[in-house]
Amino acid sequence: MSNLCNRPIYQKGQRPQKVKAIRDDARDRECTLRIEGICTGRIDETVGNHMRLFNIAGGAQKPDDIFILDACASCHAIFDSRDKWAEAALGWDDVLRAFMFTLRNRRACGLISLGE
Repeated sequence: MSNLCNRPIYQKGQRPQKVKAIRDDARDRECTLRIEGICTGRIDETVGNHMRLFNIAGGAQKPDDIFILDACASCHAIFDSRDKWAEAALGWDDVLRAFMFTLRNRRACGLISLGE
């Protein structure tokens, strides 16, 4: 399996980069996915939701932790079941918005730096 650049997803011996601080940062945050009628709004249920999209990760693999958005358990369940997206009225604009808000949060607390 390959990605958009037609390169193998992970070379032998390589694994997705895990960053404990990024994974931990999702806890006690607001859900950034906020699917209307689905989102619980409970920060105690928010976890890091890996975005397994566009063949960035292979089957049964998670991508690097930079590709995490903050989602409550209910929104996470819908996001991971793409066959439920239409019923929940979840679109790509919602995913992009959630990812942008998550990245903004990570940058604000110093986990992501843009450099100079």
